[in-house]
Amino acid sequence: MDTEIKSIEVQEFVRRFKKQLIEHNDAKFCFFLGAGCSVSSGIPTARTLVDNVWLPKLKEMQTGNQENFSGWLKEKFPEYNKDNAAQYYGDVIEKLFLTPKERQQEIERLVTNKDPGFGYAVLAQLLTEKCGKHCNIVLTTNFDDMVADAIYLYTNKKPVVIPHESLVGFLKISDTRPLVVKLHGDSRLSPRNTWKETAELNENVKKVIINLFSEAGLIFIGYGGNDKSITDILAEVPEGEGSFPWGIYWVGREMPSNEMAEFLKHRNAIWVNHRDFDELMLLIKEELKKEFELKPPSSERFENLFKAYFETFQKLSFKVHSKSYSGEREVLEMAVEKASKEFKSWWALELEASKFKNTNVEKAEQIYQEGINQFPDSHELICNYAIFLTDIRKKHEKAEEMYRKALEIEPEDATYLGNYANFLKNIRKNYKKAEKLYRRALEIEPDNAHNLGNYANFLCYILKDYNKAEEFYRKSLEIEPENAIYLGNYALFIKDIRKDYNRAGELYIKALEIDPENVNNLENYANFLRDVLKDYNKAEEFYRKALEIEPENINNLGDYANFLRIIRKDYDKAEEFYKKILEIEPNHAGNLGNYALFLYEIKKDFNKAEEFYRKALEVDPEHTNNLGNYANFLADVRKDYEQAEEFYKKALEIDPEHTNNLNNYAAFLKEICRN
Repeated sequence: MDTEIKSIEVQEFVRRFKKQLIEHNDAKFCFFLGAGCSVSSGIPTARTLVDNVWLPKLKEMQTGNQENFSGWLKEKFPEYNKDNAAQYYGDVIEKLFLTPKERQQEIERLVTNKDPGFGYAVLAQLLTEKCGKHCNIVLTTNFDDMVADAIYLYTNKKPVVIPHESLVGFLKISDTRPLVVKLHGDSRLSPRNTWKETAELNENVKKVIINLFSEAGLIFIGYGGNDKSITDILAEVPEGEGSFPWGIYWVGREMPSNEMAEFLKHRNAIWVNHRDFDELMLLIKEELKKEFELKPPSSERFENLFKAYFETFQKLSFKVHSKSYSGEREVLEMAVEKASKEFKSWWALELEASKFKNTNVEKAEQIYQEGINQFPDSHELICNYAIFLTDIRKKHEKAEEMYRKALEIEPEDATYLGNYANFLKNIRKNYKKAEKLYRRALEIEPDNAHNLGNYANFLCYILKDYNKAEEFYRKSLEIEPENAIYLGNYALFIKDIRKDYNRAGELYIKALEIDPENVNNLENYANFLRDVLKDYNKAEEFYRKALEIEPENINNLGDYANFLRIIRKDYDKAEEFYKKILEIEPNHAGNLGNYALFLYEIKKDFNKAEEFYRKALEVDPEHTNNLGNYANFLADVRKDYEQAEEFYKKALEIDPEHTNNLNNYAAFLKEICRN
């Protein structure tokens, strides 16, 4: 037998899948979904959980610190590496969470408040619409409810869900409704996690699955193949033409390297070299939409739900107003009036304003203003307007007024508190009040990953409390391990503060795998390649990629201008970029300072350089790089040593650990003493 497994491209798989459904009325397929399908919905894979979340927590639990993590890891798990992390899922979760209850609570935490994304919406259509008769069954080792939720949300069908092996007797393969069988249980019903728990499945489950594959093909998507019980069950399916009559397909970027691989080879499975679940569903949707009437989810489903809600409310309102007048009626009428005002949608206005934010800011602002006049108590719209005023219009006085107004209406909203804290930190430099708001927001919502990440940045760059900052970076990633922004921020911390360059590089690469077009991560990784790895060609490649995505991103323009000046020595091109930045944002302190340094060091235009230094310090009087560089300028060019020392001291008061300023001030003092 040929041991090489057949492989096809994803487009060919989609065409073949369609052909089977069209040409064969009895064609039947079963989807087998793994954790990779739920990544875009905010649920991490086993590999991510083990490598990024659980192992660091286990190290902390066993030793009380994170020192010599790699040595500890080698001792405890000698064969471990990032590529085989998923295989350690059962072992690590058992060591970290000692009781079944703890494990159940951890799994429930991971899947709570997560909603099905695009791929699941398409899958729901596949399971329920015209092609449902061919593929209405899902087997999954996932604990989440993504498949069932997608069917409830995006279709009018009700699935049969088997969340526990004790209920498998109710499953009928011939049922035309969508069937979801959760092979390892549900997050709320004794989920199977450890090797011992997942090593063997209930006999009834085995019988059902073996029976299923006498008439259906099998399509694996997003699955790692590391569950012994699954491999054992599949191996028990009789060989021959009566089993897997429509074939076995393994959709993934790589083939497994364990017993599952042997099963796939032995049964002549076909490898579809593709990883992304959402992309696969998009291709299937486009291929099948005409023949099988696969349409986007309709708002009609939600409109009908809201219609029922409004109609019952109207009946209730009529009933309240029909009551004989009393104190009870007065209270009820007031409640009805308040509820009535909430019916009008602020969200439609937000969507309308969003259309113009990057193309016609005046139009966007007009929509916001008209919307707030229409919905003066819509704290959601008011807070979004505040962010618009801060980030796009730079109208900070008005923005602060809006932040305060939103918090007057909804003082306990953790998101608004966090957004206002960001404003106070970044714009007002009111760090004391900002910290108070961050802490208040996290008291209200301790698991708000966005606020945890922003507070981590605050602790790192403002308070310089690096150990505490790392604690909050890691906590934000425990909640959202696949969030490219949080991974990028943590990578920057690991690079700049911990100086663990190998780890930082791994984090950047992972962040860019998740979101290849995140401009901040592209820019920071380019800086990493430039400053740490000295791979200048690759660094320039990433700068350019970031600028292709956002041509007017002033941070990236500034970093690329510095790269052209320092590394390429292409001074004309560098100046072109500096000027472009200042056309886009004339009052950006960092770039004003960078251009001043360029004028001083390269152009030797000292008067103009000083003009830009002064302007930069007017914009941000506490910008430590500009303070230090202006001090250098005053000492070296103007020979104004008294004023130079004043600026060195001011810079070091703000950031006593700023390496460049410490070194330059030391050199300054040494030179002064010599003279």
